[in-house]
Amino acid sequence: MAQRPRNKFSSGVKAVGKVNNHAVAGKAKALLRLNVLGEIERAVVFDAFAGSGEMFRQVWHQAAGYVGCDTTWYRDERRVFVADNRRVLRAIDLAPFNVFDLDSYGSPWEQAIIIAARRPVQRGERIGLVLTEGSGLKLKLGGYPAALRLLAGLRGAPAGGARGQDELTDRAIAGLCRRMGAQVLRRWQARGKTGAGVRYIGLVIEGVDKKIAAEPEGAAA
Repeated sequence: MAQRPRNKFSSGVKAVGKVNNHAVAGKAKALLRLNVLGEIERAVVFDAFAGSGEMFRQVWHQAAGYVGCDTTWYRDERRVFVADNRRVLRAIDLAPFNVFDLDSYGSPWEQAIIIAARRPVQRGERIGLVLTEGSGLKLKLGGYPAALRLLAGLRGAPAGGARGQDELTDRAIAGLCRRMGAQVLRRWQARGKTGAGVRYIGLVIEGVDKKIAAEPEGAAA
């Protein structure tokens, strides 16, 4: 049985720019995951964008259980579905998982909606969510992902383009929590410095009465 790591990173992470496989961005992403892992008892992870396994090697190997998903197969020790993660999330039993890693290159909200529909949170149960929100460029061009719009409860275009990304993200997290019957207990966030406007977010949510509207906490620095 894997031991829970000491939560020595609970003070959060610093803002860094997101570049694929960049060492600094990777460090911020690892710290977010360590924060989440330290808050979840006997964590069993579903890593929807598992890639080559960098986050598994840095963090998720410490979890009690791990299953990844990617459209590319890598020859290593991980247990991974080689398929579209949306199909896998709709097909398998999500009840055994209490941490979901959605490290998308763009928007994680379509996968988040599937999880919310198929993985309700029991009262008092804690779930970890790791999100990479990269809708900034699309917002700058006047568009935004349909799943983000749905979770945020918007009918028209968001005001302010990319300047409204943080508000949209907060509203989407609140909408996700309402669907799962949960509220945010902890939140850590790192903001990318590049023009892509990437936000790295780590959440710990807890099940509550579904009549209670869930609102996200402010991001921890």
